Amino acid sequence: MKLSILWAILYAMLIIGLSSIPGRSFPDIKYLSQDKLIHIGEYLIFGILVGQAIAFRVTARSRIFLFTLLLAGAFGALDEVYQTLIPGRDNSYADWIADLLGVIAGSSLFLMWRYYRDQAAAD
Repeated sequence: MKLSILWAILYAMLIIGLSSIPGRSFPDIKYLSQDKLIHIGEYLIFGILVGQAIAFRVTARSRIFLFTLLLAGAFGALDEVYQTLIPGRDNSYADWIADLLGVIAGSSLFLMWRYYRDQAAAD
């Protein structure tokens, strides 16, 4: 198994682990926007890792972006549904949208890095 796939799987397990913590165990977040920034940051990293794992098999940047968005976005949606099973937690469309924004940002950063790396190698 390619190492990039392993990192994406391990990070997905970390997300599930964090989602499994009962809601009352988390420190209070004063502002709603802080919660959304945490979701964006969490899924930005996930978008980078999933994009890198997908790039192991897929070379076209548009397909890497699309597959990353579909896979990580579906994972985020399933994670939101999973949270309804955890005491003190609930699901939120706004959280899922923040997850998607993070995936978009992460996969975009990965693809920009890959583009500039390839350009530098070509020179």
